[in-house]
Amino acid sequence: MRRWLVNCIDDEDQARAALARQRVSWADGTRLSWAVELERTVVGHFVIKAADPPETLATGVGYWTVAGARGKGIASRCVQAATEWLFGGQDIMPADEIELLHTVGNEGSCRVAQKCGYVLESVLAPMPPKFPSEGHRHLRKR
Repeated sequence: MRRWLVNCIDDEDQARAALARQRVSWADGTRLSWAVELERTVVGHFVIKAADPPETLATGVGYWTVAGARGKGIASRCVQAATEWLFGGQDIMPADEIELLHTVGNEGSCRVAQKCGYVLESVLAPMPPKFPSEGHRHLRKR
């Protein structure tokens, strides 16, 4: 997973800091995130990020799953549920477009995007050090 994630947590202090950031972003409505459980075990993480111009004009979705949970449709179900919620008339995080970004070479994320109706909009240039590789920008419009 580490080769695809932007932010990795290596110790308890980093985990506590990440959870503190999650609480702040929930409170201000800019980032909503959930642990994904299967049989009472955390197998992934899912996030919806508010649009943040000029960085992006679209609301974003992101996710990861542990190796043992891949291939079970978990990420696809999360993306589909978020898409339906975002386009369903709620007023917490209104969206007309949703983007899904992933590193080129992450074929699993590309399959999730395609399965959920997200069209490959562009290939993004690397932006080291945070994004050392090219990326795919998939987009789904209302």
